Formats: sequence, C-alpha cells, structure tokens
Amino acid sequence: MQKRIDTLDELRALAIGAVMLSHFALAFGSQSIVAFWLNLPDLSVGVDLFFVISGFLIFQNLADLTDKACDFTRSIAAFYARRLTRIALPAWAIVATLALAHLEHPAPNATDLWTAAAFVANVHWARCEIVRCGDALATSHFWSLASEAQFYLVAPALLLARGPAPLYAAIAAILLLALIPRPHGSLLWALRPDALLLGAALASEVRRSAAWLVKAPPVTAGMAAWWILVASMLARIAIGPFSGLAWTHVALIGAGVLLGRLKGTPIGGYVGEAMRTVGRASFSVYLVHLPLIGVAAESVATRIGVPAAVLGALAAIAAATMVIEFAIVRPAAQLGRAWSVRIASNYSPIRSSRLKIG
Repeated sequence: MQKRIDTLDELRALAIGAVMLSHFALAFGSQSIVAFWLNLPDLSVGVDLFFVISGFLIFQNLADLTDKACDFTRSIAAFYARRLTRIALPAWAIVATLALAHLEHPAPNATDLWTAAAFVANVHWARCEIVRCGDALATSHFWSLASEAQFYLVAPALLLARGPAPLYAAIAAILLLALIPRPHGSLLWALRPDALLLGAALASEVRRSAAWLVKAPPVTAGMAAWWILVASMLARIAIGPFSGLAWTHVALIGAGVLLGRLKGTPIGGYVGEAMRTVGRASFSVYLVHLPLIGVAAESVATRIGVPAAVLGALAAIAAATMVIEFAIVRPAAQLGRAWSVRIASNYSPIRSSRLKIG
C-alpha cells in the first residue's frame, strides 16, 4: 500500500475549504452580504479537485493490486472491498444519523436518504424538477460520493489499456463532453466524469514515467489556490450551450494543479502540518459539514445572529469531524485494508510500486 503524499493531502484541504465556503455562501447568502458576494465564484469546484485526486488514487491502487503479482479478478475484488468499505460505512452512518435526528430545518425526505445510501444521489438531485426533493442543505452533498462510487464500476477497464491509451481515452471523452451543454443541476452535470477520467489518465502516465511529465512545471500551494479560484469563475459562467466547455476547462485546471503539486514542495511549518491534518480528515469533514451548516443557517442564525451561527457551525463541524474520523472513518479504512489484503493474499503477495514523475 502506498504511503500518503503530503502535497495531495494539502490539495484535499484546499478542496474541502473551497467546498465549505461555497456551502456557507449558499446557506447564509440571503442573510449576510458577505455570504451573498461569496457566491460570485462557484467554489464548489473543490469537488472537481477531489474528483481529480480520487481518479488518480483509484488508478494507482488498482494498478498496484494487479501489478504482475495478483490475479486480475481477485485484485479487482480486493479493490472494491477496500474502497467501498472505506466509503460506504461512514456514509451510511451519517445517513442513519440524519434519519434518526428527524431534523425540521434542514429536513431531508425519505428519497433523499435512500438515494444517498444507495449512491445514486447525483441522479436524484438532478431530477428535482420531476421528483420531490427535500432541503438541499441536508443531503445534497452525497451526489459527489455517488459519482465517485459509480466511477468504481468503470475504473478497472482502464487497466486493460496499455501505454498512453488511458490518456487518449480521457482526452477523447472530455472533448466529446465539451460539446454537450451541462448547465448547473442537469443530469450530465451531476455525473461529471471529466475530472475522474483525467485523474486516472494522469496516474497512468505517472506510472509509465511518460517523457512529457518532465516538462510539466511544479506548482506552489499559492498558485494552486489561485488556479482553483480561476476554475470557480469559469464554473460560474457554465450556463447555456458553452457549459460543457466550461466544465471541461475546470477539470483540466484540476488535473494541472494535481500534476504541479506532485512535483512541488510540501508547505513547511505549522501551516503545512495543519493543512495536511485537515486534508487527511477531509472525508469526515465532507460528510458532516453540510447538515451542520444547514442547522446553523435555518435554525440558529435567527436566534443568535449570522456571525455567531457561523462560528458555532465551524465549532460543531470540528467536533463532529473528530468523532466520526476516530470512531468510524479510520476503523472503516482499517477494516477495508484488512479485508482487501486478505482477498488478494489468498492468491499471492501484493507488490507496491513507487511514483516516478521525472
């Protein structure tokens, strides 16, 4: 199993920070002028950065498991055991908590909850004009987990390609998607395969030490933040017939940021360590943050004011993150690793490979 990459954890922290800002803007936009203007950039592109990272690591994990020492079918089963255990158990815990909490504000309905648990929330929230959806501040963030889980079904096929074929396939796919309108909230917008495919293709190029990687410049943490802001402005104008082109550019920016940070230097000092800590816990933050923001905006802010409600939400998110991280997410990850190793080792030992970027 591969060692964690510090710069990727820093990118996770950047991604979850952008996503949280977008949701604070969404929740408090009608109550605060600051939150209102925070809606100007579409900072939900942090999700696309998550997708690029996920695509990259999914391909790396699959390739490690099938690297000459393990039966293909068994290695795929080991991959699914690890990823789905790590993702599904914590997600189901949050869905169950929301179901038992019976929140009035924000209030999910039964369909919101079961589609979140079944990892089809992206399709559900894209059909809200047809079917009845509950309060978006409760469970709508599960759409991105659904997109990633669905990508697991097609990711093994990328391993069958050789040489630069995964990169060519990803480029062909995003060029096609660039021609198709994908305005906010549409079904194709909710599926969003661009960044996942690019992340996987980039992992393929890294593993084969493609010559062009040497020419890619490193990217500092500050420049990464700048480019994510640029992507957020592109996403805000992703309307009408050119929306597909805008989302393609967002995915390309995310892939470029990922490659640049792989070649860059981790942030030093306490700031870097703090960012890496947040990055390592970003999945837990993602699971708990939206309903807590929703409660703060719809139930608390009217009583104690917006500034106090925002601070309270941040404190609640920090506390809930620590609880779910140590009580559910890390044990689920350990269980997934143990199950994966057991499945794979029944055939032969797993050999890991090291990243080579040039």
